[in-house]
Amino acid sequence: MCLKKSQGAEGYILGNLGEELFRDYAESKGYEVKRIKEKPKGGNNAKKDDARGDFYIRKKGTTKDEWFVVECKGVKSNAEKRGGLTKMSSCFTLLTKHIIGRKNHIESIYNSGKKEYLKAKEVWERENRNKFPEFRWSLENPGSGIPNLNGLWKSKDEISNWLKTFRLTDFSEDAYWDLTAPIRLLQTHMPSTRIDPETNIKKTGPLVTDFNILCIDLFLKTGKHEFVFVNSVDLNHQAKSPNHLQQNYTIDILTAKDDFRRHNLLKPWYDDLDLCINESKPKHRKLDKSQLDER
Repeated sequence: MCLKKSQGAEGYILGNLGEELFRDYAESKGYEVKRIKEKPKGGNNAKKDDARGDFYIRKKGTTKDEWFVVECKGVKSNAEKRGGLTKMSSCFTLLTKHIIGRKNHIESIYNSGKKEYLKAKEVWERENRNKFPEFRWSLENPGSGIPNLNGLWKSKDEISNWLKTFRLTDFSEDAYWDLTAPIRLLQTHMPSTRIDPETNIKKTGPLVTDFNILCIDLFLKTGKHEFVFVNSVDLNHQAKSPNHLQQNYTIDILTAKDDFRRHNLLKPWYDDLDLCINESKPKHRKLDKSQLDER
């Protein structure tokens, strides 16, 4: 239990396990897999900007120097606490926005992000001669992501009555850790700090170009090592810095209402690596041998 509630220790172990399981998964799908060094000789300055992932992959039998860089991550362990879901009222607000008011919520999130972007663009272009990178958010799934939970409840009263069947302790931090709370957020966590060489903006979050494909292991919230994938260029960027990814993306929201069943993924997320690559068409990269971990 101590290990389970030690975010650093558990995260390190599960992170390494998830990477090895991804390697097995990718090789079973017919990919050649090469590990990228976490810290190349020479320190962070020796880490190449287009190889800031965990693996290079390409289909076996391919002779061209055409690879994809894959970054492997787990889900955010304390997403519910950070989202304020230790209060029943906050859970009600979340579910209501995603189900009853979904259409308006999507529109509001998109418009809010576009407004922030335009303000940042105006300031940046006033001080720079070049054009600010374009706004590329999805109209259907904007912001950090708005999973589709339609059909679980038909009204606010139904949601409220369902939540009232739980005790207040069922919304405690311990309940979320123990996976006994009524809600689980499948959410990414990418806290790296990067400076965009195009705009010189410094933000906490990876650059869109750091890797091709993000692979997320859902184990912490589903109890199974199952992966979802996304092309980094298809993720909604930070509103004020179009070349930075956000730290947290909500992939799905699981609820006790349907036994924590996963729901159909919304684009740009995929359950299958081949489908992600074939449909989203990430750009190939050349393999840099100086970045390889040959151990």
